[in-house]
Amino acid sequence: MKTVIEMAREAGFATSWTEAAGEALERFAELVRSDEREACAKVCEDIYNDPKGHDGYDCYYTRPYLECADAIRARGETK
Repeated sequence: MKTVIEMAREAGFATSWTEAAGEALERFAELVRSDEREACAKVCEDIYNDPKGHDGYDCYYTRPYLECADAIRARGETK
């Protein structure tokens, strides 16, 4: 995975940032990634919770949606 600094350089941002500015940008990028992971996990849960999809039963065919949501969230816990 590219760092946010590498992506910023590819996008044409200046490369002469101070260390503090670079650290702030990295923190911002992690917030954006975290928000995107949560949005993706929510989509999986929404599919699972759709009563048209499984009549409200937690079964072999629908459980993977929740497992997928858990796996997406877990990506933020490993570095």
